[in-house]
Amino acid sequence: MPHMEPPAWLTNLSPEAVTKGPLPLREILHDSLYYPGAGSDGKPVKWLAGNVYSFVYTDYRVSRGRFLSELTDARRGFRGYRVMARRDLAMSELIPNGWTPMLPKPGDGDSHAWREHLARPFGVWTVMERFANFSVEHGPERFCPLYMCSEGTAAYQALYNSNRVKPKVLFLIQHGFGGNWTNFENPQLILARSVRSNPAGMPDYLVGRYAARDQGSIQGDSYWPMDYPRPTLVYQYGGYGFGVWQCKVKNNKEQETWP
Repeated sequence: MPHMEPPAWLTNLSPEAVTKGPLPLREILHDSLYYPGAGSDGKPVKWLAGNVYSFVYTDYRVSRGRFLSELTDARRGFRGYRVMARRDLAMSELIPNGWTPMLPKPGDGDSHAWREHLARPFGVWTVMERFANFSVEHGPERFCPLYMCSEGTAAYQALYNSNRVKPKVLFLIQHGFGGNWTNFENPQLILARSVRSNPAGMPDYLVGRYAARDQGSIQGDSYWPMDYPRPTLVYQYGGYGFGVWQCKVKNNKEQETWP
């Protein structure tokens, strides 16, 4: 996955622009990383900051208080970074064009299964800035998490599909430990259908776990092999690891495919 130059819109932001200016929604969403069921997992930033600069996290069981406390905690927060500015977000800012949801089908799962465990919905956009005593080798000067207490499939439809923009990376690793109503990994279920229905196209990369076909092999199947057939990068630990797969469709308009 190629590194990107820091986007000018992020580099030029002032604290006042974050808290009081218009929300640069399309800039945040474009070339972002989307992580449904994220909890407080910082691995995407550790691995991919510099490949992307916006990290969109969703999880319907994380409260605003928990998110803010972990964001600024010396042990659990982002090492080497401080909060330059943050902003609470209204639904109207995130979905300015309205939204008609794609509803579940039989077999997708029980969308009411975890209702008693849901936290109160919120949205927070934060700009993180690297401390001066940390070098560029530690990470980019700035990156910005956008965190929503929301169900991951509905949030993808509302954020990306309704605004006609796609993320660069779909990150599917930590979810599924007994707290998700549908299986994000299944290529036939509602998350995959939601991602495919985006008029802006599919994310360029999918990151997820995989099981190697044989010991020592770097070949493995992605969750959605028809859309992401080619492993670009593999971190392997014994017979299991994490993979980065590139989307089969290179250009949504011309329908070019990877060799």
